[in-house]
Amino acid sequence: MIKTASCLLASILVSVLLVWLIWQWLGEPVSMVDAPSGKVHCMSYTPFRGSDTPFNPAYVASQRQIESDLALLSKSTDCIRLYSPGQGLDHAVVVAEKDHMQVLLGAWIGRVDADNEKEIERVISLARAYPETVRAIIVGNEVLLRNEQPASKLAALSRRVKAETGKPVTYADVTDFWLKAPQELADSVDFLTVHILPFWEDHPRSAAGGVALVDEAVEQIRARFPGKQIVIGETGFPSKGRQRGPAIPSPVSEALYLRSFMVWAQHAGVDYNLIEAFDQPWKRALEGTVGGNWGIYDEAREAKFSWQGPVSNQPHWKQAAKVSIAIALVLTGFCLFIRVRGVPLVGVSALGSIASVFVVLQAQQSLAAYRDLFEGVVELYLMGQTLACLLLLLPQIARGRSADAPAPLAAVAQWCRVPQAAGMTRPVVLGLLHLSVLASALVCSLGLAFDPRYADFPLAAFTVPAAGFLILAALNVRRAPGPLRREEALLVILGLASAAISMLGEGLENGQAVRWALLVLAILAPFAGTVRDLFARAR
Repeated sequence: MIKTASCLLASILVSVLLVWLIWQWLGEPVSMVDAPSGKVHCMSYTPFRGSDTPFNPAYVASQRQIESDLALLSKSTDCIRLYSPGQGLDHAVVVAEKDHMQVLLGAWIGRVDADNEKEIERVISLARAYPETVRAIIVGNEVLLRNEQPASKLAALSRRVKAETGKPVTYADVTDFWLKAPQELADSVDFLTVHILPFWEDHPRSAAGGVALVDEAVEQIRARFPGKQIVIGETGFPSKGRQRGPAIPSPVSEALYLRSFMVWAQHAGVDYNLIEAFDQPWKRALEGTVGGNWGIYDEAREAKFSWQGPVSNQPHWKQAAKVSIAIALVLTGFCLFIRVRGVPLVGVSALGSIASVFVVLQAQQSLAAYRDLFEGVVELYLMGQTLACLLLLLPQIARGRSADAPAPLAAVAQWCRVPQAAGMTRPVVLGLLHLSVLASALVCSLGLAFDPRYADFPLAAFTVPAAGFLILAALNVRRAPGPLRREEALLVILGLASAAISMLGEGLENGQAVRWALLVLAILAPFAGTVRDLFARAR
């Protein structure tokens, strides 16, 4: 009894210490350059929260919300950029004047000329009513990129707005389309507004290397349009989402890029606007998790980082650690309940403690990724799958080399055709769980292989299942010899092929793609015997 109590106490201490140290490491602040003193030049502002979207024609921004948002933003900037005065955003100009802020006022130009005319009339009216607040008018945003109007039409609209308001006018687009733009468009505006987003480049740049790209782009445009003033109308870095090349979204990456950029802009004497003030959940429908997480503030209007001092990717790591510790303690009690003689409780509970960290990381990723009810159900299913792996695989791992192996797919399929309680053996249960993990991983892997641009790598959701089945396979659990399992061979081929396509398509510099390929291999580990049979047959 005393020995058991001592073992339990040691397991609890190990679990708590291990979880705390892991989270402390994840939350370790990273030192970086400080932003220049003073306020940010300008920030893109859109008010949308939750399910709000600009694609809902009935949406009108709350005046109280705009007033609250601008009161917050006025502490860190004296300027906001609006992309359109529609959907109640004309009130932002009124509030900006009261808060002594200025506005880069945008007219959204699209395919429909009648809609464009309404936008032009709105911005002209606002510029005349608030001449001291409207700093400049941006006639069109990435219209050439979307191929919705010719450059000659944009030039004509710019000249008209300039003539009717007397305000400086500009047009905004990415570097490549400014480099291809005709001289007529450049001549029609007072300055060139350029969007430079290192994350979305065809050859993405990391947060540390993004400023070099900005410098290169500005020099290219200066050479193309000598003597023309350049304003960087959008630049930023995402704080969440999938990796692209060396570009890894995180709060540290966002802070590092923005601070470094602001230092560069000060030295280069370049005016700029950061994208964006607040995270915009509606963009996740267009660009995945990463699209909705470019804000300097999150959706709840909390700053993600400060402009000076170290920055952490897990600023609330202590709270996360407490949740993980609670999960780890439950798992420790579970391990004690299913303890197998000869297997140290401390070792098994330590595995559960590490897994508890990934459960919390999975919850964080799920909250960032899901956009609607269907995706919420999918994320809940994956979380349930992870918890099932913890509860079903830990007892098998605790049994060591006497652990049960997942039943072959043929046996699982046979049980599914004629489900019987008597046939629900542990191998069949493990086989059903493995089939669930494998099927969901294959769906994700095929998506990442053939439609990857906006898809996340669900690393946290599959780390615990993959590790669990890999450990089972490593315990030298051997199935009884039998015929070649063609259905398993097919799944192995699909898994290996999709993981390889994804990894090679992303490049080895994409650590998330490499880790995803390794997770798929781990999930396929129980089929190692089938792989050996395949190679044996091939020879």
